[in-house]
Amino acid sequence: MLSRIKWLSFSMEALLALPIFGGVASELMPFYLCFVAVWHACVLMVSKSENQPILGSAFGIVASFTNFFPYVRIITHAVTAFILYLEIKKAPGME
Repeated sequence: MLSRIKWLSFSMEALLALPIFGGVASELMPFYLCFVAVWHACVLMVSKSENQPILGSAFGIVASFTNFFPYVRIITHAVTAFILYLEIKKAPGME
């Protein structure tokens, strides 16, 4: 179950790393970005309770608050997506 949740987190971050989606989300839907931050906080708590890596979710929370800076936004969401991908592939039981 946690792997599906992390795949969803990865998908959201990967879309937000694309300039067109990230720009629309930051300008038209600021509440969506707050939702993403809360989502990552929940995933972080679940990951921690199951002794799984939490770095991707922590970066996701930070990335959600960098949306006011266009180029930083793209970089942080891309880095977060990459970290989540690595967590999914490397963590035991996450395949």
